[in-house]
Amino acid sequence: MNVKVDVKKEEAWRRVLAIEVPEDDVAKEYDRVAQKVAKRVRLPGFRKGKVPVSLVRKSFRKELEQEFLETVMPKAFGQALDETGLDPVTEPKFDDVSFGEERPFSFTVGFECRPDVEVKDYRGLAAVKEVPEVTDEHVESMMEDFRKGRATLEDVERPAIRGDVLLLDYQAVDGDGKPIPNRNVKGYTLEMGADQVVDDFENALTGVEAGAVREAEVPYPEEYPDKMLAGSTARYKIKVRAVREKRFPELTDELVNEHTELATVEELRERVRKDLGEQADRAGVDRLERILLDQVVEANPFDPPEALVASLLDDLVGRQKLEAHQKGEDPESLDAALIHEQNREGAAREVRRMLVLDAIAKQEEIEVDAKELRERVALMAALRRTSPKKVIEELGGDRFLRRIRREMRDKKVLAFLVENAEISQKSVPVRAGESREAGS
Repeated sequence: MNVKVDVKKEEAWRRVLAIEVPEDDVAKEYDRVAQKVAKRVRLPGFRKGKVPVSLVRKSFRKELEQEFLETVMPKAFGQALDETGLDPVTEPKFDDVSFGEERPFSFTVGFECRPDVEVKDYRGLAAVKEVPEVTDEHVESMMEDFRKGRATLEDVERPAIRGDVLLLDYQAVDGDGKPIPNRNVKGYTLEMGADQVVDDFENALTGVEAGAVREAEVPYPEEYPDKMLAGSTARYKIKVRAVREKRFPELTDELVNEHTELATVEELRERVRKDLGEQADRAGVDRLERILLDQVVEANPFDPPEALVASLLDDLVGRQKLEAHQKGEDPESLDAALIHEQNREGAAREVRRMLVLDAIAKQEEIEVDAKELRERVALMAALRRTSPKKVIEELGGDRFLRRIRREMRDKKVLAFLVENAEISQKSVPVRAGESREAGS
């Protein structure tokens, strides 16, 4: 089937295609659809599948036209995309449809497309790789974290102090002290002084003992993400089910052997130092790759498609709703419009990074082949102690494979940027967040 395509460029990355299928091709496609319909329809005096096509054209005109549109329109649109090389990132909107058996078939279709970005100046970049330096202080801090992480909790009959863990039930109440439906939590664990909750809530629990009932009046700021609470003052009735004190063990060979595969404190200390160095170095590489990528993005400015930015923001709203649900809060109370507004700039920057990676991969022919993808999935399956097939099924099928392939390809592109850059090195201390508990 032949198609004629005229591309109209509108704002940013929006395109409108005017597509026309010539009369001869329309006739062929219409006849093909009529024969297909004839095989399944019935008319008195004819067996199923034996109705003459001429009668089908007369008796099932509306059905034929509908099937013609459903069959030929997407086919013509697909050919138009092949010819133009455009890649839609929004659902296409079809309009101005005109067709008949003895005239050309034409329609328009509008959509936002993925930018065909040509990236320049991505070789020979200059950046500093910060080489993390692990100190004795970092190691001993991690050793102390290991010891404290093995604390046990013991119920105590005394007023709560900083560091104690409280087991709570709480209920939101109205101005008359009556419970507000669906605004209650049971079995909430709160560590005093750990910044888990707003100050006014925790302050109401200072010095409580098991069995106590307290009320808290909590003012929420206007920008609070839960729009039901933002700018308001909430009241809570809180029951303290238990006050528990943390009991910390001594750091001994026996403790290490009980909680790790290591035998002694010194072996754990060596493991911690090694893990700190490796993790901090990985973080340094990640920072270096991000610096280089952002240099390319800055050198190649363009406006990202609004649809891709909106999609990232919608994903962010979805994650925040899930987190709210897990905290016992109402997910629907989140202000999606406010979240979009506050995070739009970051989302637009992330889309530009994504499209720059796409462009470099295309220009440098950087790909992930089927063998590499199979090996990655097989490794994930081994870690989960299951089969590659089950991993794919459980994690989303083809969509999961596309995501993994893209992640692998992006890492190759970032490695390419590093390999083709001028990198100097500088020793820096290990930063917060670049260490983890070892031996757990």
